[in-house]
Amino acid sequence: MKCLLLADDRLDLLATLEPILKHWGYRVLTATNIDQANAFLAESTPAMLIIGSHLLAAPGLQLPYPALPILALENPEASPLTTEASMTLTVPIDIFALFAFVQSRIEMHPRCNLRLRLRLPGMYSTQAEDYVLADVLSLSMNGLFFRSPQRFACGTRVTAIFPLLGFGKELEVEGTVLCVIEPIPQNNYVQGFGLGFTALSPEQTTLLERFIAGTFLDEVAACQPGVGEFSSSQLRR
Repeated sequence: MKCLLLADDRLDLLATLEPILKHWGYRVLTATNIDQANAFLAESTPAMLIIGSHLLAAPGLQLPYPALPILALENPEASPLTTEASMTLTVPIDIFALFAFVQSRIEMHPRCNLRLRLRLPGMYSTQAEDYVLADVLSLSMNGLFFRSPQRFACGTRVTAIFPLLGFGKELEVEGTVLCVIEPIPQNNYVQGFGLGFTALSPEQTTLLERFIAGTFLDEVAACQPGVGEFSSSQLRR
């Protein structure tokens, strides 16, 4: 299990980010000052440092060599960062950007998108057919997976409709079949197809981002004992 060092003196920010990073499968060390951060850096080998920009710029921080990926967290009113950060995120944190950076910098086979495993009632249609009811088993900003016995060739154009539960809305999107999953033991006998969205309107993009972020955070809270509502001042939704 890869280890991340999370260092910041904003306790509410630590309490927000720690369960999210743990939910992604990482061991998380937390430090609230330079001395604690230096101790962890000296005694352990974190794969990444996520740190408040003011702590990163403060004197006394002893960064290891060779350098490790550094993500700096800064306030909107802060001056442009001139330190050794690999990337900067502004608080409130965009969890999509956080996920993409962590994956791209420390995973050998990074996942491109924050993807939900879920079960939504949906339906789909090709240009020549009526709508077929099917379950949506995963969802990201770029596409979804339908469980369905119907077989399609990759590249087939499909219209998908699915509800955004809790929002009182549904999305109707256009997509292209990217992959077909056969019902074999390696796939837990699940059969279906992956659909890549070809175009989302700005309104659809905003709705989908809010739905995925909210559903993901609800999932984190349900899996992490003691985690309640996530502060909107720390996460952008």
